[in-house]
Amino acid sequence: MGQANVTDRDILIGIATAVVVRLFIRPGGRPVPGWLLVPIALGAAFVVPPSLAGIADALHRATWLPTVTFGAAFIGGWVGLLVLTIAERKGQPRRVPIWAGVVSGVLATFLVPPLLDLATGRYQNASLRADVNHCTRGMTGQVQPREVSNLCDFDIVVGLCMPGEVNPTPCAQAFTIPPGESAVLDPGDTRLSSVPGNPNGLTVVACRPPDRPSRWGNVTGRGYRGVCLPPG
Repeated sequence: MGQANVTDRDILIGIATAVVVRLFIRPGGRPVPGWLLVPIALGAAFVVPPSLAGIADALHRATWLPTVTFGAAFIGGWVGLLVLTIAERKGQPRRVPIWAGVVSGVLATFLVPPLLDLATGRYQNASLRADVNHCTRGMTGQVQPREVSNLCDFDIVVGLCMPGEVNPTPCAQAFTIPPGESAVLDPGDTRLSSVPGNPNGLTVVACRPPDRPSRWGNVTGRGYRGVCLPPG
């Protein structure tokens, strides 16, 4: 059996779920016992992320709906939670109605990410779209990727970003590849960005159209990671 790969984000989701349960779920008028919060957090860390991924994929297929990233939903959730809790006092009637928290969370989900982008001059994590690197063959793990195939049943766009091309600029080399087809990239003499030996090299990433491939600096300040920008 394969081992579950739990990320820092999954752990954060588990903790957030336990906090919400503690604050808002009151069976018999009493808060959920503290000892139950640990299994609730562990269960949420394993169950919620794949569930959210499935919902996100379904929403992505519904082209008439606006795309909501995990980061945007996370911001909206915490804003809604903050609105519902910041003015409340233990043992007193609720001051802020539930609907106000929901509306605040929805507004934050859609308004905060573009405001952050505007203030910084580049797309922030809450606006970035999920990549589809798993759909490719010949791209990942290659120091100089040259031929990339699409293994999925939908079109993908593969981008090769050279030094100097960075968020919010898309990769100059970007190829839309239909299912089962391939595209040839031209890395020249440039090699893949890697730390510590070659932090300023090229970067490759696959996105789902109309998202656009680009890259962004790692949180360490050295090297780059491929990202998918929203449609321009």
